[in-house]
Amino acid sequence: MPTPARSVRWLVPVVLLIAWLGIGGGLGPYAGKLGEVATNDQAAFLPQNAESTQVIDAQKAFQQNETLPVILVWTSAEKDAPVNDEQREAATGALASLAGSDGIVGTPSPALPSKDGLALQGIVQLSPDLGDELPTVLEEVDKAGASVSGTTVQLAGPAASQADLSDAFAGIDGLLLGVALITVLVILLLVYRSVLLPFVIILGAVFALGLSCAIVYVLADHDIVRVDGQVQGILSILVIG
Repeated sequence: MPTPARSVRWLVPVVLLIAWLGIGGGLGPYAGKLGEVATNDQAAFLPQNAESTQVIDAQKAFQQNETLPVILVWTSAEKDAPVNDEQREAATGALASLAGSDGIVGTPSPALPSKDGLALQGIVQLSPDLGDELPTVLEEVDKAGASVSGTTVQLAGPAASQADLSDAFAGIDGLLLGVALITVLVILLLVYRSVLLPFVIILGAVFALGLSCAIVYVLADHDIVRVDGQVQGILSILVIG
């Protein structure tokens, strides 16, 4: 029959393990919630005292409404052929049809021809806080632009650049985390020459990452610190490493 001292000796580690797993499991989702408080505007990547940051802040005084513009550029489907008046009217109509749509701010500009007559340009202002809805809105804008017969449309400007940048780095957080975990695991296996101990250490590092993400989330949610895509990417490397 086990003595009380031996029972306590087993009970304490079990309770600590259960508490550890419970707390770690509860903090895990915060790693995915960091995107909710992250900001990826241009000023977020610069020091507050940088001249570029000061210019961006000064520009806000001249803007009544903060928007995210997307530029549509039409060219003829035939190589080096100019766009005609009919295509220009169709492009202007396509732009006008976007007014009032979800994510669209104000009235889009008319289609304006280039000096050489080989292209048309129009500007649509989007809401700056679309977040994950930005690709969907851009898809609708692209669909409207593609309705102009005999032309090829391309999207450019800050909105298109932001969407392309987000798409290029999509999933990179998980990739960085996976690479960091594998690298650390290999090093631990070589150092400790044990199968179980490295996984225990890795599990502790993952829980530490969840705790750090929760702390950063709370601080960013209360505007104490600023979180951007770069911070999200490097956080896992710092904690796991």
